[in-house]
Amino acid sequence: MKEFHTLILGAGIAGIALARELARRGKKGIAVLDKESEVAFHTSSRNSGVLHAGYNPKPGTLKAGLCVEGNKKLKAFCKWRGVPLWEGGILVVAQQEKEIPILEELLRRGKENGAPDLRLLNQKEIAGIEPNARGLAALHAPSGASVHPKALVQALAEEAQSLGAKLLLGSPVQDIQPKNGKYLLRTPQDTFLCSFFINCAGLYADRIAHHMGLAREYSILPVRGEYRLLNPEKKDLIRSMVYPVPDPRFPFLGVHWTKSPHGEVKIGPNAVPALGREAYSWGGSCLPESLRDTLRLRTFKLLARPPIAKLFAGQIRNSLFPKAFIREALKLVAGARPSDFIPGPSGIRAQVIDSQGRLIDDLLTVEGENCLHLLNLVSPGLTCALPLAEHLADTFGL
Repeated sequence: MKEFHTLILGAGIAGIALARELARRGKKGIAVLDKESEVAFHTSSRNSGVLHAGYNPKPGTLKAGLCVEGNKKLKAFCKWRGVPLWEGGILVVAQQEKEIPILEELLRRGKENGAPDLRLLNQKEIAGIEPNARGLAALHAPSGASVHPKALVQALAEEAQSLGAKLLLGSPVQDIQPKNGKYLLRTPQDTFLCSFFINCAGLYADRIAHHMGLAREYSILPVRGEYRLLNPEKKDLIRSMVYPVPDPRFPFLGVHWTKSPHGEVKIGPNAVPALGREAYSWGGSCLPESLRDTLRLRTFKLLARPPIAKLFAGQIRNSLFPKAFIREALKLVAGARPSDFIPGPSGIRAQVIDSQGRLIDDLLTVEGENCLHLLNLVSPGLTCALPLAEHLADTFGL
């Protein structure tokens, strides 16, 4: 049996950033467990890699308080460690008059959250920044950027290990039980004992919390986000990243154009309810227990709400009919044809819903006896990772 003071389950960006922060503070006996053989195997590496500017989160939420600081700290970390980073800014484009008040609200939120250098643009100004963008007005957020998310988590993991944290990969946890005020965890290879347990298990975080008798009012609805890649010959169609105006009723940002630090351009993601927590395609892995989780009563309560039902119906259509997906993107940026795109990667968002079938928007923490559970680490979770780790260490005395 191996004993640690603090054991973190989940080697995504949240778990790795937290291990790094605790090790930086001189804490001893820190270890990160993960069932996969590499860090950031799931959600943390299967996203757009965008460092958000801070105009989307509602002021007063945890995400709003962390996003702008996270943007700055991740940029500094990437430059220090040589992690690929591209600072191209973000343009949120309104295509209809009725969307302009939403842009104005995003501007207000961003200023309240401390996002730097935000401004509204007219059509002429849009053309000066993004000649191929189509719109009546736009919000420009020059602090928006993108990173290589896998490389970012790997660099954080290397630093955490250099400071003494242990990384125990390929260790699927089969059971967690309390033992004399501590926790006993079993994997096929080993048994671990820890004084404090932190659940950063991403897509499986609710199952872990439920197993420990906590957070039963919350569950994860896996939502798949699909991308398509633009022909590299046309990568110069965009100079920045181009987003549609989001529907403020939902925590999804719509199909947008992003560019990676290596110049790869992709469109997406959509937001398709997935039939499994690792079902990265319609024919992907769908274990019976995952399907049962998805089809529970609270999911049907969610889908009984007409706006949500309409949203997901449109997203499913765009998934099944790629031309519809591409047409949505081409409304934002001119100069490409449907034949210029090929299927790209997919990721799954660990979206939490409550027992009444309501979508949870903010980051969520649930505390138990000598344990902490992180739920709903959705966008801009990657951007918030470093200050979130500091916040958790300070708030919970880790």
